[in-house]
Amino acid sequence: MKNTKGTETRGALPLKFHIYAIIGCLIYTAGFDLLTRGKIFSDVFILTFLLMIVQVELFAWIGGKLLNSLIYNSVQEFIRKVIPRLCVFYFFVVIIAGLLFVGMTAIWSYSNGANLDLFFKQLPEKELRGFIIGSSFGLLIGTVIYFFLELIALIKRIEKTTEEKMRYHYETLKNQLNPHFLFNSLNTLSSIIYKDVTLADHYIVKLSSIYRYILDQHENKLIDLVKELDFVKDYFYLQQLRDEERIHLDINIEQPERYQILPVSLQLLVENALKHNAATTGTPLSIKISGVIDGYISVENNRQPKQQLSGSYQIGLRNLAERVNIITGKELLIEQNNKRFLVKIPITIL
Repeated sequence: MKNTKGTETRGALPLKFHIYAIIGCLIYTAGFDLLTRGKIFSDVFILTFLLMIVQVELFAWIGGKLLNSLIYNSVQEFIRKVIPRLCVFYFFVVIIAGLLFVGMTAIWSYSNGANLDLFFKQLPEKELRGFIIGSSFGLLIGTVIYFFLELIALIKRIEKTTEEKMRYHYETLKNQLNPHFLFNSLNTLSSIIYKDVTLADHYIVKLSSIYRYILDQHENKLIDLVKELDFVKDYFYLQQLRDEERIHLDINIEQPERYQILPVSLQLLVENALKHNAATTGTPLSIKISGVIDGYISVENNRQPKQQLSGSYQIGLRNLAERVNIITGKELLIEQNNKRFLVKIPITIL
């Protein structure tokens, strides 16, 4: 099965499935013989066994084609998508089972010298009814077992995804507590503390609020967009005290209180833009946060890449993209050319 991007698709059936199928068909055929003929290993035991093997393999293949393409990421979505297809599957395989039984028993009877006209007249009363009832019951059990096995597998996958989310939260937290940022902030603070005590006090408040936000929000999947934007403004304020008119930030989002976003995501994009682009008074770095269009917010900056930096930018974006996909099931969209770099990050509506 698949799950919206950390998704897996089942391929060919494993060898143990075929072994279990043979054992199960032997047990089922013996039980069927005992119930319908009063003995095990009747004269049609081999025929019935072969018929069951053909059915199991054929139905497993049909089920794979019908169900393996489904994508679901929650129990509710699983039930909504799988149950209708299982009902369709069950209806058709019961019909196919009856046709297979008629065809194979007709061939068997003809090869043993039976009259086919008499065979087809006696078939409904002697064989077909019992086989259809038995097959329907067996297929129903198999369908129910399949449903619960898939449900258990989905629950385990959700638990694994939750663990991955927590791991990415933790990694993001460690990445955001950037020692270089703290070092630069303390340097800036030391340069202004004797010049402007009020400004220094304000600076300390902003710096503490940044780290408090990171510590408070690192376990949350989503945060109100208003809070994330306030966090970005505080972060940029500290940067601008050092870089002054060389950097600009423009935020243009209508009704941000209606949305939620991954915590520390916009700040990461702003930080990467500042880290990987040169900025001077003559050619300032401009960062724009805008949206919302089709469920995405855009973070755009003019490209002025620093020559000494290269691969680390992609690592940060890749980590963010994985985190976005795990939590929202959507993609982080990147557009770039020689003049601009733009990242679109998904948001959710409250």
